[in-house]
Amino acid sequence: MRIPATMRMLLPLAMLACLLPHKAQTAEPSTQRTMHATDEATQPPVLDLTLVQAWEASLKHDPSYRAAISEREAGQANRGIGRAGLLPQVSASLGRSKLRGTLETPSPLGGVRDEDLDYTIKTSEIRATQTVFNWSRFAEYRQGHARADHSLAVFDTKASDTATRLFNRYFQALLSHENIVLAQNKLDANEKLQIAAQHRYDNGEGTITDIRQAATRRDLSRADLIAAKDAMVVAQRELQEMVGPVPLRLATLKPDFQAQPLSPPSLAQWQSAALAGSGQIHSGEQSLRVAAHEVDRSFGGHLPTLELFATRRFASNETIATRHQDSNTTEIGFQISLPIYSGGLTSALVDQAKHNRDRALQELAAARERIAVEVTKQYHAVVSGAQRINALIVAERSGMQALEAIEAGFGAGTHSMLDILDTQDQLYRSRLDLAQARLEYVMARLMLSAAAGGLDAQVIRQTSAQYFGKGRVTLQ
Repeated sequence: MRIPATMRMLLPLAMLACLLPHKAQTAEPSTQRTMHATDEATQPPVLDLTLVQAWEASLKHDPSYRAAISEREAGQANRGIGRAGLLPQVSASLGRSKLRGTLETPSPLGGVRDEDLDYTIKTSEIRATQTVFNWSRFAEYRQGHARADHSLAVFDTKASDTATRLFNRYFQALLSHENIVLAQNKLDANEKLQIAAQHRYDNGEGTITDIRQAATRRDLSRADLIAAKDAMVVAQRELQEMVGPVPLRLATLKPDFQAQPLSPPSLAQWQSAALAGSGQIHSGEQSLRVAAHEVDRSFGGHLPTLELFATRRFASNETIATRHQDSNTTEIGFQISLPIYSGGLTSALVDQAKHNRDRALQELAAARERIAVEVTKQYHAVVSGAQRINALIVAERSGMQALEAIEAGFGAGTHSMLDILDTQDQLYRSRLDLAQARLEYVMARLMLSAAAGGLDAQVIRQTSAQYFGKGRVTLQ
């Protein structure tokens, strides 16, 4: 079957969109470019964020991270709280009261003599005490340091969580932008295929089925584009929550993206690093310390306490017997308190503290297992992710070649319009999967470092330099 010259000219144009790279952009008329330039001049400055800059911005703007800082500083106060019980306690008191009344005293003659009372009672006292032996307070001192160390470990965990949450949102925004570009290119290609199918039908060479199939794919592509734009709005808003309410321009992956080998290369080395550096494991260890010191603190209720004290006291008109008299006294001594019976309260507190200590021990074991699983998961995500990227590159190349072959077969009458549409859909899925696989690979590397407790500024800067280039995309 011969194809008219008109159709031979239209078909290559219709298929051209399928062969163009997915980042290709159509040229804008000069008037539109002028209008866009005018609009950009009136818009606020666009924040150009690399991965490192986004991370630094999140440390300033993310409410959850700022709350973690306050929680850490509050936890550091436990050192002073625990130490206070071992330091001297000094207190002062000042009392003034007015006494009015009548004093009845027996007279020598057997009667009663009345005396009016009207004077001011004055007392002033300063007292200092020093703990010599108090097992519970010794335990509170050690527990205060353990609580402070626990707050540092919790902060490290939350800081790592903040970074991984930011990276998730940053990469989701990039993937949403990539999805919009692919969906728009796919829609353009399907619209041209629908036009080509209509021309073939008008010339008596196509079928109504080809037109309806092309129109159906065009409408589905339009729906996909709407969904992709909605996802972009959500991704942009989630990212702005962490970095600030401003328009964003994000750095993209390098065009010549290449997976890099892990260092250290073996899973066992990553597991060892995680056991030594994981913030979650450190947090569990400090929780166990706190629980162990709580056992000591509760057990101190069974033991005697010894305190030294010194008191300086001034009194004037303190009692009726000493009215019109002033006194200055100094008292120095020690006080021993010996618990005898508290209704079983102390024993119950000790038992409760021991059970809590056992619970903390098991939670620490669970945290170690959880981190081991996470390291294994992210390690294999990195290793298999590199292999998947290579496979998807080959799949994209094969999809391009398959589309070219089917287009040629369509011109020769051996393939239908549906074959072209199916192959085109598969090609665009391969491109989206490739973009997602690259972002997931970078995310897996960062998550692996986070699980091992090594996600710091140096790792983030190194990752940004290795995988992100100078290209930028504007979120709209």
